[in-house]
Amino acid sequence: MRVALYNLTSTTKFGGVESFVWDLARELAGRDHEVTLIGGIGPRREVAPGVRVITFPFVPRSFWQSIPPLRRAYAEAKLLERLTMGLSALPHLASGRYDLIHIQKPYDLGPALLARRLGGAKVILGCHGEDFYRGDRPLARMADAAVSCSRFNAETVARRYGFTPKVVFNGIDLDLFRPLPPDADLRGRLGLPENTPLLLFVGRLQPWKGVETAIRALTHIPTAALLVAGAGEDRPRLEQIIAEVGLGTRVRFLGGLDRRELPRLYSSADLLLATSYASETFGIGPVEAQACGLPVVASRFGGFPEVVDEGRTGILVPPRNPQALAEAINDLLADPSRRAAMSAAAPAWAAQFAWPAVTDSIEAVYRSL
Repeated sequence: MRVALYNLTSTTKFGGVESFVWDLARELAGRDHEVTLIGGIGPRREVAPGVRVITFPFVPRSFWQSIPPLRRAYAEAKLLERLTMGLSALPHLASGRYDLIHIQKPYDLGPALLARRLGGAKVILGCHGEDFYRGDRPLARMADAAVSCSRFNAETVARRYGFTPKVVFNGIDLDLFRPLPPDADLRGRLGLPENTPLLLFVGRLQPWKGVETAIRALTHIPTAALLVAGAGEDRPRLEQIIAEVGLGTRVRFLGGLDRRELPRLYSSADLLLATSYASETFGIGPVEAQACGLPVVASRFGGFPEVVDEGRTGILVPPRNPQALAEAINDLLADPSRRAAMSAAAPAWAAQFAWPAVTDSIEAVYRSL
């Protein structure tokens, strides 16, 4: 099949949806599909064999949000950003002789459906969040099929659009994410005592990711250090909170890391903290961590209960509750044998999210069309 994977941000930033698109492109190309990844003009990235990448210009959301009426209209600014790329990409989408156009956000329904009318390609709506906007309902109902990254997300989409997408979990590369020997020099490089328990957060630094909850929980966890792997707009506020609570010597910001650096980091930490309280429909970080044998303490929110085997590979706690988070962490740090059992069970649990199984499910949807 000739497949277009269409998503502006796949070529402009890193994140869970972006990784999903690149990995899916690689897997489909490996099964002899003709795959084109279509995104916005951005930095060059390594391209998998057999995957063609085409980029188009767009007007970024920051421009639209600089216009006073749109300053707080987040959904509308993102929609306008996407539509400007859609105008550029439409001639190619319509004439590219694609069998399928697989989009990842409802914002792209307009250009994809118009390309279907002009060129005949079927449209698959991929759902990874709550990217809804005024006027999206009739467009969504015109898609030929829809897939959702978790049961939580599928239920959210069903309430909005009146149909339930097929649940296809996001995938991980088990050749990359696997248990490795820990980095024995990590604590020394970070200026931490040798036996310091390491708590790890991996993700974008946005308020709803809940890093503040992890920082405030750290005040109740003696001797442990928090490593924050990620970049984003919330870092200055988080640094201010760290100074206010006096934790400057126990929190380390590692910045945004290439995901090829993550397996060694996961294998060197004691626990992964997943603290989101909004917009978390799957949870790729906890899955990657468990594949590397790292137990997880996560908020009971969104897709996290679907990707953590509670009591066996991790613990779920109420979101935005530093005290509950601290109690769960202290219990696990005080019980090395329980942590070891979770670590041993985690890779087998994470294996269900391996890319071959995920690609089988995606292909089944494609072939049904």
